[in-house]
Parts: sequence; C-alpha cells; structure tokens
Amino acid sequence: MAESLRVLIADDEALHNLALTSQLETLGHHVVAMATNGREAVELARESKPDIAFLDIRMPGMTGPEAAQQIAAERPIPIIILSAYSDERTVEEATRSPVFHYLVKPVDPDDLAPAIAVARARFEEWLEARRQRDQLELKLEERKLIERAKGLLMETRGLTEREAYRFLQKTSQDKNTPMVELARKILLAAPLLQKE
Repeated sequence: MAESLRVLIADDEALHNLALTSQLETLGHHVVAMATNGREAVELARESKPDIAFLDIRMPGMTGPEAAQQIAAERPIPIIILSAYSDERTVEEATRSPVFHYLVKPVDPDDLAPAIAVARARFEEWLEARRQRDQLELKLEERKLIERAKGLLMETRGLTEREAYRFLQKTSQDKNTPMVELARKILLAAPLLQKE
C-alpha cells in the first residue's frame, strides 16, 4: 500500500467532498480538512498542514488557482485542481497557478492514485528546480560580493585583479574563513580602507 497522506479537500459541492473523501480513504489516505470555498481552504491548509490538496477550480470568494497561489506561498504542497470543466480557458487558468495535476469531475476512482503519484512526482521536481535556482542565485550574490571586495582592494591597495583575488584567496585560507565572509568584512571596512 502507498504512503498514507494527510489531505485537504476544497469544493463548494458537499456531495463531491464526501465522494472524494470516501475514495481517498479507500486508498488509505486521511482527509484532515474539508473546505467549501477558497479562503477557507487557505486557512485550513495553514492550520491542518496537509501533505496534498484537492481544490475545485471554481469556488465562491476565491478560486482554486487563487487559493493554490496563497497555499504555495506559505507552505508549498502538491495541489491537484478539480473541475467539471475541461475547456481551454479553464485549463489555462489552472496552468498559471502552482498546481501539479488536473482532474475532471466526477473523479474516477481509478484515476485518483495515479493522479496523486504524478502530482507528488512533479512537486518534487519543482522543489528540486527551485532549490537549484536558489543555490545559483546565492552563488551569484556571493560572486558579486567577492568581485566588489576585489575591486575595493585594487582601488585602495593598487593591486592588479589577479593580486587582489590571490590576496582574498590566501587570507581566506589563512583565517579559515569562507571567501564570501572575508569579502563582506572588507566591504564593511571600506570607509577605513579608503581613508588610508
């Protein structure tokens, strides 16, 4: 049996909520929260911390895609959009939000387990891509700090670019301090260096 997940369901149709709850529980999952509109879904996601959410695309007050945006901003989880509509406009609306699968209602019980597996796999890929992007952004920021510190050393000490880099590298090794930390310290001391 697959891993048991904590599930949030948001649909303004009570019968659909009950049917989906029954299908999910048959698969071994536990419905921890049930909402009837988008705002309630966001609040319940905050309180119940589900592993996955099923959001109806059209709900009063806030649509499923709008709720998905808010849920993902606070605590990203795999989100599956449910819709009685499969027209191009509706599907496009869903693709502009952080959703990882789309199911047309009424949900066929045979489609549920594969949809959950696909949504979770896509979510993991998305998380990894975001982690890599964040690492690249951090490295770029660190590189900029090192370049600025190197430029300051060139300006205040009359060093060549190569000499300034070598100074940073050697001092970093001697003091057992990451180069970016050394660069931060040099930049903080810039007013003193420029007075000398």
